Amino acid sequence: MDYLKILEDLVKIRTDNEKGVKKAFKYLSDLFNNLGIKNKIIEGCFIAYKGELKKINKIFNSHIDTVKFQREFKREEDKIYGTGVIDAKGNVILMMHAFLTTENSLLVISPDEETKSEGICKFCQYLKNHKEFKENIKKRTLNVIVGEPTDLKVCIGHKGRFEYMVECFGEAKHASFPSSTNPIEIISKVVLDIKNIPLKSIKFEKTYYSSITPTIVKGGVQSNITPDYASVLFDVRSVENDLIKKIDNFLSKKGYYNKIKAGLVKNRNFADFYILKNEELLKKLSDNFDISFFNATCEAFYFNKFLNADAIIYGVGRLELAHSKNEHLYIKEFFKGIKEIEKLANLVEE
Repeated sequence: MDYLKILEDLVKIRTDNEKGVKKAFKYLSDLFNNLGIKNKIIEGCFIAYKGELKKINKIFNSHIDTVKFQREFKREEDKIYGTGVIDAKGNVILMMHAFLTTENSLLVISPDEETKSEGICKFCQYLKNHKEFKENIKKRTLNVIVGEPTDLKVCIGHKGRFEYMVECFGEAKHASFPSSTNPIEIISKVVLDIKNIPLKSIKFEKTYYSSITPTIVKGGVQSNITPDYASVLFDVRSVENDLIKKIDNFLSKKGYYNKIKAGLVKNRNFADFYILKNEELLKKLSDNFDISFFNATCEAFYFNKFLNADAIIYGVGRLELAHSKNEHLYIKEFFKGIKEIEKLANLVEE
């Protein structure tokens, strides 16, 4: 199979929108139909499977969607450029190869990992409640490999990510007169106060930290009016459990707490901090691969939360190149990844 040609075809399909995702899934469906392999769309995800669902003990996952388009496909002698080449279409192909070379496995490609993760979240719940799968889920260990740019290291965990909003409401009035509740002033205090929350860290080959970063501030309509509303949105990355509760408790002790509304952005799926706890599997992995931690968020959390699965993250490409105009993948690394994912898939099966 010409994996490099498949990668080129997928990268040339722009998938930062629903229409493009459907086009890419049609491409994959045609590919698997030609191979005689069952495939369908479930909860917006592309699924391919072999054999009976109740016998599945391995899931290979990656995502087809990308961030907003930044760079077209370009091939040089030793590398290829293009939005999604490592995040994560190159890793879609690694997961395809792992699926094609193992038994009792299922391939699931996410449609919206870069935005809502609604597809994989609902698919995991669908699988959990499926009668053929549900009967056996507690009787076996389900292993999942999630394809993300890890620089060919096996990541045994990832950061959680949340969007935390703080809003303040006041009364609009002439700016010449003092205001007891100026929403902009209170939101400014919130931003400065939250910097004092004690955050934890974890250590692998280096130290990874939780973070709470203000990213969007809104408020005010005119320079001579004290506004009646202001807000700040925080990007929260966690390497600890219950960080959101920590933020809630911290703000609840502030004098301005009765003037603000704080909490997670509604109608979103958020992946919490995840770390592999299977000691036996950890030892096997560390004996055969370089072990690391994924310094971002991915969908491994959902497989663990809903399916009680042991999930690891693996793939080609360096994370810092993702979401950039310089996103590229060395062809030699791509084929090494294809070879190594087969080894990794067999290892987690033993």
